[in-house]
Amino acid sequence: MNALATQSLFALGITVLIVFRFARRELRERTVRARTLWIRPAIMVALTAYLVYLSATVDPLENAEMMAVLIGGALLGILVGFAIVGNTQFAPAGTPNAVLVRGNRVTFAIWIAALAVRLAARYLLPHGADPRAQLPLNCGTIIMTTVAFVVIALAFGQAMRRYAGSIAAPGTIVPGTITRQ
Repeated sequence: MNALATQSLFALGITVLIVFRFARRELRERTVRARTLWIRPAIMVALTAYLVYLSATVDPLENAEMMAVLIGGALLGILVGFAIVGNTQFAPAGTPNAVLVRGNRVTFAIWIAALAVRLAARYLLPHGADPRAQLPLNCGTIIMTTVAFVVIALAFGQAMRRYAGSIAAPGTIVPGTITRQ
């Protein structure tokens, strides 16, 4: 395996681990705080920029394909983000600048399906298994994840503002107070 393939697989591996880790968190109630809300999207923006730069410098002849994949990935990221938010429950956290959040099996499945789209592209595209084709495809996966995380962070921030004056016992989503975004 050459250095290009290794770097590309490394970036994709990090994205898969991040998505899987946060997909598993969907199944538990958790407190999301404003001070950490933008860490995940910021890391993903940096990773996206790195991979786009890598793809553009290694194979500039495929920049048009990369742009198409980036646009498609960003659009899919918007859909994934809104689907996650639409199936997430919010409640007051009992502390300032925080909200209680709980996903469910649907939100977990949405994350797994989003990753499955990337894996399917490898086998459905005529040149998907070519190592050079992996860079643009990985760019699409990473931007999908980045955009989804931004949409989710925006919704979580909105929920924090909505529940700013509400009090609830920490760690408890009270029945009847759960709202869907």
